[in-house]
Amino acid sequence: MKQRNVIKHLGPAFSALSAVLLNSTLAAADVVTSEDFKNPPNEYRVTQYQLNNQTLKKYPQYGIGGCMAFFYNELYRQGPTGPAKIGPLVDAAHASGCPVWLADDWGYPSGMAGGKVVAENPEYEVKGLTMLELSGAGTARTEYTLPADLYDIAYACIVPVEDGQPVLTEARKITVEQRQFSFEGIAGDWQVRIFARYVRDKDVQAQSTMPQFGHTGRYPDLMNREAIARFIAHMHEPILAQITDPSQKVEGFYCNEPNLMQTHWTRAYDAPYACVPWTDKLPARFKEMHGYDLYSVLPHLFEGGDDNARRARIHFRQAVAALLTDSFSKQIRQWCNARGIKSSGHFLLNEYLSMHVQGYGDMMKFVSEFDVPALDIPIPNPDQFETFEYQQSRFFSSVAAWKERDMTLMLLDPIIGGYGLKRLSPDLPLLINSVNMAAFHGVNMFTSYLPLDPKKKKDAKGRDTSAKGYTKAEYRFLNEYTGRITQVLRGARREAGVGLYYPIAMFQADLLASDKFWPQIRDQYTVRQHAWDQTEKALLDGDMEYMIVHPEGVAAADIADGRIIIGSGSYHTLVMPQLEFLPLAVGEQLKRFELSGGKVIWVDQIPRGAEHAENDLALQATLKNKRVSPVGELASTITASYSSEFDLTFSPGTEQLTVGRFHKDGRLVYLLVNRKQEAISVNVNGGAESVQVLDPSTGEIRTETLPVALPIGGIRAMLLIAE
Repeated sequence: MKQRNVIKHLGPAFSALSAVLLNSTLAAADVVTSEDFKNPPNEYRVTQYQLNNQTLKKYPQYGIGGCMAFFYNELYRQGPTGPAKIGPLVDAAHASGCPVWLADDWGYPSGMAGGKVVAENPEYEVKGLTMLELSGAGTARTEYTLPADLYDIAYACIVPVEDGQPVLTEARKITVEQRQFSFEGIAGDWQVRIFARYVRDKDVQAQSTMPQFGHTGRYPDLMNREAIARFIAHMHEPILAQITDPSQKVEGFYCNEPNLMQTHWTRAYDAPYACVPWTDKLPARFKEMHGYDLYSVLPHLFEGGDDNARRARIHFRQAVAALLTDSFSKQIRQWCNARGIKSSGHFLLNEYLSMHVQGYGDMMKFVSEFDVPALDIPIPNPDQFETFEYQQSRFFSSVAAWKERDMTLMLLDPIIGGYGLKRLSPDLPLLINSVNMAAFHGVNMFTSYLPLDPKKKKDAKGRDTSAKGYTKAEYRFLNEYTGRITQVLRGARREAGVGLYYPIAMFQADLLASDKFWPQIRDQYTVRQHAWDQTEKALLDGDMEYMIVHPEGVAAADIADGRIIIGSGSYHTLVMPQLEFLPLAVGEQLKRFELSGGKVIWVDQIPRGAEHAENDLALQATLKNKRVSPVGELASTITASYSSEFDLTFSPGTEQLTVGRFHKDGRLVYLLVNRKQEAISVNVNGGAESVQVLDPSTGEIRTETLPVALPIGGIRAMLLIAE
């Protein structure tokens, strides 16, 4: 029996003594001391970009806890004496109690080391695969030479055309030289499909940052392990070589938006070619994973809406994700861990699942090999508070749960989300709101590059980069407020009985090669994205505690007593949203889960096919007689999304108040977030006689007897702790 229930039954004569015993026990088992809550240790405060002699003096005045060090200037721009400055700066930060993270690149995106990786070996430069068509009729011999702006030919085939449609199953390979070939036609109409490599050395994200950071914009193939080994050799190794005992002085390396670099980055015009990712080892990895020849389905990466084409695209993106993960995130994590430090970083356009595929093949898989999953997020204006998709943070806290890691990091980014350089200093309430909502979704570390001082200036392109800055008192408050929440939630485990299946295969099936700017790609998949968003919204509006579960996590999970165990998560209900295809292995796991007593909810549709056509009948048998639940009924279909241990109840509801429930050091932790811009009163009831109330705005901890009405200021949060 829990102590609070024992005290309930001791009777009135023991009430005073009971209160003393309860309070002393709570104090002894606190997840945070009153001293640390009032004045959070540096490791829980905001980590601010830059480490130099000026920031070492300045940051403590603003309450800043840690530094994100960008040392490319010292390493490559300041001559022979530059690298020698790195060690003393890190030593000074360490001596002052300031945690240090090391940025891993010269500008961004990470991966290029200012262009040195490609300059050293031009073959490492990132390329995309595009498809060209040549039509004709008859058996005459034809000569073909590749256009001058394409690199070489990876593959070519001739396809008969019947009734105006190419018969891809009868395609015949053509022997090619590097940039040309000749072939004999076939009787009747035909098409030749030419698959050529295109160097991505213009109008992609890597070139967009050249003026700002002064690098070459030459980006490597992140699926090439040897190229990433050279990236490590140019950035990670020479920086760490300057630091004595780095495992004691450095938290780890942090990357900035590495991606496959296949997205055209200019709105004004389209790219000359629609491309998909390509690397030399991709065909072999594809065959190893899926058992058939990638070349036979290359046209499906560019066209086709039938099941064969869509499955081919799923398999292709899975192979891309596997190579990318092994080459970049896993290799860097292993290198860092061998030296006693961590790996982390944030990624590109994480709010859109189509971009999870476009940039990474499978973003959650890619992120899963980092020690600290991370994201950057816009700082929305007040008129966006109610509708902004803060839940994108949950992709990353869910990876942390899947891989049993205790930190999820978020960059408070003032310029993304359409704000640009015109709003470098968001008002303090906007920042507090983002901290609140990110913490609710599982973030427990924050970084920033917010300008502290006011400035009036323009950049090299004449754009206004003025900033109003912050007073020392304002920024100290942000750091203290943030540090109070993060030290309670760091290492905490979300109490979630619901697992929401990550439907990445559906976006992989949909995504075709494109020559468009990313918003135009995103807009082609709005129907499926909207369905996903509405599924999450239904869970959030219904106060459902959930985590996002990856297909690999489901397939490998342990199942017992009506629970499916994925990392640190234990789920009694799985929500399967808008799926047309499902791996047979996952379907069989779900059957075992249901037989064990678990519940599976199929949102809007039942999958009609497996990962391979030959498994369709087996999957259909496994899913026979399953019932579809409309997304609008989702919340009412789920019972007890969190344990009955969490027996506190709250009003008002989710339209004003957001409640997160966590386990920390054997205690039950509630995070209450006022979503409104005006103060509210929260009525708290439940089985406990009293709770600890931790106010991140003041740093005060007090005990309240239940029931109680707690006032919470506009755009503020409160923490409650029970046994």
